[in-house]
Amino acid sequence: MLKYLPSTIAFLYCSLVSAQLPVRNEPRHHNVFENAYVRVLDVFIGPKDTTFYHLHNTPSVFIIFTKTKAGSQLAGKAPVEGINLPGEITYDSLITPRLHRVWNEDSTWFHAMDVELTAVHHRSGIPVLKDPLLKLLFNKKEVNGYSIELKPGSSIQLPASANGYLVISKGETEIDYTINGAVQHRFMKAGHFIWIEAGKISSISAGSQMPASLVLLQLK
Repeated sequence: MLKYLPSTIAFLYCSLVSAQLPVRNEPRHHNVFENAYVRVLDVFIGPKDTTFYHLHNTPSVFIIFTKTKAGSQLAGKAPVEGINLPGEITYDSLITPRLHRVWNEDSTWFHAMDVELTAVHHRSGIPVLKDPLLKLLFNKKEVNGYSIELKPGSSIQLPASANGYLVISKGETEIDYTINGAVQHRFMKAGHFIWIEAGKISSISAGSQMPASLVLLQLK
């Protein structure tokens, strides 16, 4: 009978995964924007609160906005606790689906963002952007990720993108951004974002009084 045990466990785990809540439907993960390339989930977990077990199975970029003592637990595994730091940016292919729950051990809110990379097909040969103000964080099949640090009054030009850009603010700032010659002024807080459509030339300028700390996702 023992020889059937591993396959039985695998079957039960697969059944558990398929039955679980997709992350986009977990109540603390707020779907604030979606198109053919990305699904933006803004995540807020209150002090001492815990999410439901939920399933991540789409390649994603995760961004942390708050310093928070938190914990997580994979289904069937021991819990893990630690301190999340603002500005942490990670990519996960999620080839192995992640079924877990997350809780906030702190006295303040936990704020993060999960950007799911939902495109079915991806363009090859999209070059990495070259600019002194861009720091490349990762170069993956679905996305190139960069950090942008703009001093007050400085600006960066972005060439037209094949599939569009997602620009996310890591903190409070004030910027002007131009898309195909149209200028807009924007006050941004952590997690505020701008979608720049494919084929449009754009630029971002920090205000004269505040620096701008941004994440740029170049979709493929």
